[in-house]
Amino acid sequence: MRVKELPWGILLMLATLAVAFALAGLWWWLLFWVGLVVWLGVVELWAVRRTGLTISGQFLLWARKHPWWAALMAALLGGAVGYLICHLTTGY
Repeated sequence: MRVKELPWGILLMLATLAVAFALAGLWWWLLFWVGLVVWLGVVELWAVRRTGLTISGQFLLWARKHPWWAALMAALLGGAVGYLICHLTTGY
């Protein structure tokens, strides 16, 4: 993967989260984000070498063939992130 092909938006988002948690002194969360980035990088490289497409590219290809299922999956992801935010702010 070339430098210009890197998912800079995703990397910037994860770096911003890592810096925010580090500044807050939440070191376990920082470790979580670093581990997530490393794991995602390994899986992404593996996916590109095996299929020629990134994980996102594979999803977009699938989503074009199955738009209703893709919309359902996007809604489920949105609900899960919404619940995670609720959990982190309320403890429930």
